[in-house]
Amino acid sequence: MRIGAISDTHGDTQAWERALVVFTGCGLVVHAGDILYHGPFNPILPTYSPRDLASAINEAPFPMVFAKGNCDSEVDQLALSFPIQQPMALIHLQDASLIVLHGDKYDEKGLERLGKEYGVDIVVRGHTHDRLIEKVDDLVIMNPGSSSIPKEGPPSVAIIDTDARRINILNLENRKPIADTRY
Repeated sequence: MRIGAISDTHGDTQAWERALVVFTGCGLVVHAGDILYHGPFNPILPTYSPRDLASAINEAPFPMVFAKGNCDSEVDQLALSFPIQQPMALIHLQDASLIVLHGDKYDEKGLERLGKEYGVDIVVRGHTHDRLIEKVDDLVIMNPGSSSIPKEGPPSVAIIDTDARRINILNLENRKPIADTRY
């Protein structure tokens, strides 16, 4: 199964449209939070339209799992037809297990403890707007980066391929790999 991973869309419709192309063929997409609202510390992009983004997400051709980010509110849930899980989502599939969370309340050691406590293969986090793939023993801690407002480099998302046991972080502008690992 191919699982798309995205985070920190912050109401950016263009980021979602680009991600949809990358997520073609995915059986599931996970979102690590900060879905609709831009937040007080982020710029408002010309492509910022939380209502349009909510409509586009609601029409997604695949199932989605959302973790609540620090910019997500109860009113955001009213616009989305998928539930926003709080504070994290635990997903067990035949070939992989994941925790999806925003990660704003955890440092790297805390994420590692959480992943080991729940016995998952992958911890998907967002919040920092920085891409990350870090392997700690049998656990991968990853951040797909921000799909709309990255701190460095291009906007990005990730594909988790449970059959190949591989994670690729992809540049949303040209869909080329930026980083990858096996798990």
